[in-house]
Amino acid sequence: MTVFNNKEILVGGKPIFISEWRNNNILFIQELLNSNGQFMSYQEFKSKFACKTNFLQFYQVVSAIPKHLATKAKNTLPPESEPYINNPLFQLDDLTEINLVKAKTRDFYCLINKKIHTRCQTGPSKWNQTMQLDGETWEKIFSSLKNICKETKLKEFQFKLIHRIVVTKKELFRYGIKTDDECLYCAEHDSIDHTFNDCDFVKSFVKKVIDWFNAVNNSNFSPTIEEKLFGIMPGPYDKTLLKKFNYTILFMRFYIYTCKMQNKASHLSTFVDKVLTKYRIEHLS
Repeated sequence: MTVFNNKEILVGGKPIFISEWRNNNILFIQELLNSNGQFMSYQEFKSKFACKTNFLQFYQVVSAIPKHLATKAKNTLPPESEPYINNPLFQLDDLTEINLVKAKTRDFYCLINKKIHTRCQTGPSKWNQTMQLDGETWEKIFSSLKNICKETKLKEFQFKLIHRIVVTKKELFRYGIKTDDECLYCAEHDSIDHTFNDCDFVKSFVKKVIDWFNAVNNSNFSPTIEEKLFGIMPGPYDKTLLKKFNYTILFMRFYIYTCKMQNKASHLSTFVDKVLTKYRIEHLS
């Protein structure tokens, strides 16, 4: 039990604000125990130490000490001196050095909360098993989420797709909700990859949507598999037209997915009617 800056005491990870404990040489849990190995009463503490503290502060400290530390203190002699008296600097790692005399509670909280994530996110890692997108591209894909559309439901859908947490019949069969994992349109085993990439019906439907968009907008978009999934990043295309195309492809993915989950057929004419209405909402007409 160590007092920092004469004001803060850290016991069991809890900061307690008191004064003069250090000046009165109250440095270890053992100093709070009586001859029977039990915690002193407040009156016993006051009799032993001329410390300006009240009963509430005293019992705050006592209650903050975990039982296993109190038991260990009871059966262990206190050190002859504080371990850091001669050298207050503690080298936590190659880049972090702590001054144990000057350190405050908030410094330790910062160390606990500071985390370095070196592992790649699961969704992009799994997508990269079938496609190779670098870190910069993934950063652009995630950044595009906030501007891809106005509708929260579509943003949420795209976020789930990027992280591969969109539920398909594969997952529903695994959870016992569906009796099989067959694709509604081709009877192959369903999955995220199958629903949005591999299904022959979906491939045909995607081609029809892109051909319709190019014909109506006098454009020549020819997206790759990755761009069909995550949109085309800004480049040589007209900014307004590119946003309209990316929105169309996003809504197409959502339309295909919704139809499959509701056991409905996907029709180009139905999709066109729906997306034209969405254009007006998104101000893309």
